[in-house]
Amino acid sequence: MGCPVIHSPAAAETASAAAAAQTSGGDSAAAAAGSASTSGCPVHARGSPAGERLNPDNAMPAVANQLPAAGQRLPLSKERVESTIPQAGAEGGHWVYPSAQMFYNAMRRKGFEPQEEDMRTVVAIHNTVNERTWREILLWERHYPECVDDLKLVRFGGVPDEPTPKARLFTAVGYKPPFDRHDWVVSRCGREVRYLIDYYNARPIAGKPVAMHIDARPAADDLQGAWERVRMPFLRLWNAGRGP
Repeated sequence: MGCPVIHSPAAAETASAAAAAQTSGGDSAAAAAGSASTSGCPVHARGSPAGERLNPDNAMPAVANQLPAAGQRLPLSKERVESTIPQAGAEGGHWVYPSAQMFYNAMRRKGFEPQEEDMRTVVAIHNTVNERTWREILLWERHYPECVDDLKLVRFGGVPDEPTPKARLFTAVGYKPPFDRHDWVVSRCGREVRYLIDYYNARPIAGKPVAMHIDARPAADDLQGAWERVRMPFLRLWNAGRGP
């Protein structure tokens, strides 16, 4: 699954700071354990070893690396957790999150220096953020009720070095830039729809390991995507006026 915590130095700093602030065992992000499928975490492919075969759907090694890294001080969990996000082409299956060992290996491969003691919390934050991202997408997709039951995530990836037009505009008028960006592609009634997702650091909240704002919206790749962007504020206002 996606990694909005380690694609860039800023993202890695966010994750590390959150992990340092979180006490061990104080984490509720993990759901039921999942099977060891071929899905993984889209740590951006830049810097991958030459000749390493990557899964084009998530930019991760096609073969999951569960072996301890060179110089690793402590053993890490190899248990993987199944997400609630349906996976296209998986015949009813869901995307499966990387284990702590896989996540640690990915961060090392990217040139970061993760601490083994932090990995449980870092992985939990990663999983929680991805679940929140999917819920944000569902807020848009619920306006297509005939498709939502069969909605699936096709592929995804991080593009932290390519700010979205909206992020560039907000930064130009004085707002802090997002610390990461993802593109997620979903299948809506068999039609691929791309979502742009910006991740922002939010104001800290007492008792929370990390405060984050997720700005997910359809890309204006065509007239339908542009129309969805235009009409959503009015739909939200209408729904707010109707009450629960």
